[in-house]
Amino acid sequence: MYKKLSLSIALALFAVGMLMAQVPHDPNDQLYRDMDRWFTQGYITTSLPQIRPYPAQFILVLLDEVISRGDAEAQKRALRYRSALSGKDRPLHVGLTGTLVGENGDTTVYGAPTVDGVLALESWLTASYDLRVYGSLRKPGEELRVPGTYSPYSDFIEDWASVGPFLILQNWTSSLALGTASVYMQAGLNRTSFGPFYDTSPVIGSQAGRAGHFSVEYRKDTWSFGALFMVLTATDDFGNGQFSDKYLMLHTFDFRPFSNFEWGFFESVVWGARLEPLYFIPFNQLFASQSMTGFADNSFFGFHLRWRPLSGWLVRSQVYIDDLNFNDLVSLKFDTKYKLAAQGGLEYVSQKDWFPDLRLEYTAVMPYMYTHENSISRYTNDKPNYTNYTHRGRSLGSDLEPNSDRIRLVLSKPLLPELTVALTSYFTRHGNASEGIAGMTSAYHDGTIFDDGRLDDGTATFHYETRFLTQSVIDYRLAGGLGFSWSLPTDWGDLALQADYVAEYGWNRNLEKGNHGWSLYWSVTGSWRW
Repeated sequence: MYKKLSLSIALALFAVGMLMAQVPHDPNDQLYRDMDRWFTQGYITTSLPQIRPYPAQFILVLLDEVISRGDAEAQKRALRYRSALSGKDRPLHVGLTGTLVGENGDTTVYGAPTVDGVLALESWLTASYDLRVYGSLRKPGEELRVPGTYSPYSDFIEDWASVGPFLILQNWTSSLALGTASVYMQAGLNRTSFGPFYDTSPVIGSQAGRAGHFSVEYRKDTWSFGALFMVLTATDDFGNGQFSDKYLMLHTFDFRPFSNFEWGFFESVVWGARLEPLYFIPFNQLFASQSMTGFADNSFFGFHLRWRPLSGWLVRSQVYIDDLNFNDLVSLKFDTKYKLAAQGGLEYVSQKDWFPDLRLEYTAVMPYMYTHENSISRYTNDKPNYTNYTHRGRSLGSDLEPNSDRIRLVLSKPLLPELTVALTSYFTRHGNASEGIAGMTSAYHDGTIFDDGRLDDGTATFHYETRFLTQSVIDYRLAGGLGFSWSLPTDWGDLALQADYVAEYGWNRNLEKGNHGWSLYWSVTGSWRW
C-alpha cells in the first residue's frame, strides 16, 4: 500500500521532456515547467490559469512576453516553442522512447514508437495529438517506478495484445481548442492539473491518468472564471473493475488585485450514475446545487494564492476542503473533523547567480480526505463507488494517501544550457486512521483512499476527533535523490536522456511494525523525436 504513498515528487525534472514542446495538452510537458520558471523570474507577467493544460492560442501570448522580457537563454527556448505551436513547424513528428527501471534487485523495461503534432488550423482553432504504442514487460499496476518520475502506466488500459514477453499498451491523447487568449474552450482526452502547484496538486494532480476533459476560461486583467468538467472511470470499493458515468465539475474564481499577488476560490463536486444538469450552471454554488439532489454526491471547496514578493521568489499555498465540523470550531473545540488537504511552498529561481534553483514544499492530507461512502452498496465487489475521489482506482488529487504528510526540498542547477542536475530530499509520514477503532474491519479499513472511516452500519467515526498521525504505527520515509536531464537538438531530430536515482530508508514500511530498511530506485530514459 505504501508504495503509492512513496510516489512523491522527488525530482524537479520528472518527465521525459525535450527542449521542444511535444504537445500542449500534456501538463507534464517541459513547456509548462519552463513557463512556471519564467513566471517566477518575472518574464511572464500574465496571470497563469489554474486549469491546465492551456491551448496554443494562450501559450503564444505567454511566449511573446518571454521573447520581449527574458534573458538570451529564455528567449531562445521561447522562440523554439513558438515555432512549434504557431503552425510553422511540421504537423507530424515521429520518435522513439524507452525506459529501463529498477527497484532493489528487480528490473524491467518499457518503450514505444511515438507520433505527435500540433495543428494550427485557424488563429482561433488549434488541436494537438499524441499516439504511443508501448511494449511493456509489466501489467498496469505492477510497474516499477522511481519516486517522483513520470510514468505512463496510469493512462494504460490492459489489452490482450502481446508480442513475445511484451504486452502492447497503447496511449492516445488529444485536445481541440476554440477561442482566443481571453476566452477559450477545450475538449480532449488528456491529463489535467489544477492549482498553483503544477505537479503535486492536492486538487487534480498531473500524475492522474488521462480522462475526458472539457473546460472553459474567461479572462480579464484583474479577474477570471474557469470551469472544468471531467469524465472519470469508477471502480468498486476495493479499486477493482471499471464503470462508466462518473463525473467531476469544478468552478474557479480568481482575482488579481496587484500585479504580483493573486488569490482564488474554487469548488467542485464528484458524482455518478446520472448526468446532473444543475452542476452545469455557471456562476453557481455547487454545494447549494448538491443540496437539491439530496446530498448524495461529494462536494468540495478551497482557496489558493500565489505571491511573488520579489523577482525570482514565489510563495504558493492551497487548501482543499471536503468537510469540517463547524459547530466544534465555533465552540473552540479543535480536536474535531478536518477532511481536507493543504499545501504550502516557497520557490526561488536563480537570477544568473551561483545559487541553484530552490523549491521547498509541505503537503498534508488529513484522515479520510478524498474518501466517500458508497451510496449503492459499501464494500461489495462489482458495485461502483461514484463519489470517492478516484479515477480508475487511483487518486485524482494528491499522490499521498489520507492521513499523511510530506516535506520536500529540491535544488536544481543547469550545468550547461542543455544539461541540468537536480538534488532532492523528502520526508513522509503515513498512518492508518482506522487503527484501533472498535468495529472497524481490517480487510478494508486499511488507511487507503478506499477506507471511508465508517463502521459496518455506516456510522462515521471521524466527526468529533482529528486522529492525524496519532496512531501507534507510523510509516516514515526519508529519501535523497539525484537526477540528470540532458537534451540535444540536431538537424535529424531531438535527442534526450534522463537518469534518476533515489535512495529511500523506511521505518514500519507498509504499516508493518519493525519493517525497516532501504529501497533503492533507478531509471534511465532515452528518447528521439524528429
